[in-house]
Amino acid sequence: MARTGSTADAVVIILAAGLGRRMGGVSKKDLAWEDGSTLLDYAVRLINEAGMASLAVIHDPQPGTGMVFNPHPEHGLSSSLQVGLDAVRERFGPVPVGVLLVDQPFVTVSDLRKVYDHFQDRSDVIHAIRPRYDGIPGHPVFFDAGWDDVVWKLDGDQGLGGALLSRPDVAWIDLAVSFRPNPSFDVDTLNRYEEALVLLKGEKINGS
Repeated sequence: MARTGSTADAVVIILAAGLGRRMGGVSKKDLAWEDGSTLLDYAVRLINEAGMASLAVIHDPQPGTGMVFNPHPEHGLSSSLQVGLDAVRERFGPVPVGVLLVDQPFVTVSDLRKVYDHFQDRSDVIHAIRPRYDGIPGHPVFFDAGWDDVVWKLDGDQGLGGALLSRPDVAWIDLAVSFRPNPSFDVDTLNRYEEALVLLKGEKINGS
């Protein structure tokens, strides 16, 4: 059933509370990216350009209405998802929720909008949507309030991946990737970060 809501109805949680253990102690959100920005700056701008609100979950308290502090990032990914969802429900109510990883910087505005449009067109028995980029699962994920209990039941370093693969109330959207890095690319080590910078430079050259 098609829904009439716009992208302005959605809030996207940016998971950015990692402690940077595999990055030499540098938080991923603070890594330099294009035009003097950081990975977190890029994610926020991406979401805003797609017409959505953003809420970043971070491990170090900082001022700003678009951020929320996770006091226990060592408890794993589930804690950041739960802190983010709690803040969304408190501030925005039962709106659609997106999840984006700060270390996947090749997601585009078009990707966000396509996945959200698919989410809006879901049937009544579907409560979550995830993209596949050339067959590889990626982000953003979108879910409605019917999935809140799924998030609350997560523990430790569990993310949404297991539930997205196993539950019958999930739909997928397949997106082709051509002439650009795959949006599922993770910047999860320093070597991967260096590789991402090379890919970013290639994108700029090809796009110029």
